[in-house]
Amino acid sequence: MTGIDPVAQKLLYSIMQFNKGKWRQHKPHGRNHNEIMVLACLLHGAHPGERMDWRDNPPDFESHLNQEHPGLKVSEISALMRVKSPTITPVIRGLEDEGLVERTMDPEDRRAVRITITDAGRAIIRAAHEERMATFNRLVEHLGEGDSLQLAELLSKVYTFFDAQVSGHDEGHENDNKAPDTETPEQGDDTP
Repeated sequence: MTGIDPVAQKLLYSIMQFNKGKWRQHKPHGRNHNEIMVLACLLHGAHPGERMDWRDNPPDFESHLNQEHPGLKVSEISALMRVKSPTITPVIRGLEDEGLVERTMDPEDRRAVRITITDAGRAIIRAAHEERMATFNRLVEHLGEGDSLQLAELLSKVYTFFDAQVSGHDEGHENDNKAPDTETPEQGDDTP
């Protein structure tokens, strides 16, 4: 085992604080994290956190809000959220009961069902997005624009580093600290 680097330890504990933060329990418009993420996946036709090109060119949220997608299969939503289908099925059922999503038959495969977001679901996503942007606007005011931009760049680098560690493609260090091939536990928690 290598010695404990105090800088690495401080960085570890700083990142770990985000998992404990009270702000993570906040439910925008009474919706939990999984409900918001399912609606966002349906809105975008993809997981919203996977668009790394947003760093330099933020999306036009209104245009995404009004785009029509053919919907996603439950298995596709599960894959995007990196959880198993049984985890997502009750979330979808609850959203469907409230009229926020609907099931439609896949026109190309009559045995398959697609989940689509309704206008009521779009309204929830719009409200949650506005609430989240208000929070991050306050964060930018708190940190200042320079530190906010630097933080965004650093967080992107952190994401890229950990993504490379998991996939085993760390640039120039393919075998350094490579974890043995084991199945990663499914978390369903994609903190932005």
